[in-house]
Amino acid sequence: MGTIYANASEAALHEAAIDALASEMHRSVAEIKPFYEREVSLLQDGARVREFLSVCAMRRTRETLRTEHR
Repeated sequence: MGTIYANASEAALHEAAIDALASEMHRSVAEIKPFYEREVSLLQDGARVREFLSVCAMRRTRETLRTEHR
């Protein structure tokens, strides 16, 4: 299975974002990761500046999970 990240540095950045979201939302990394990676996959096709993908993916994942929880 391939990776959605361009390199190890980018993967580390996104793993840190996943960890932060899991901590913030009091959920497991395993629960957060599929939602987050789906958002990254959707966003990266049109992304011109990949450095902001984590910020956008975190926001969208947070919104998705809060909406799901209601």
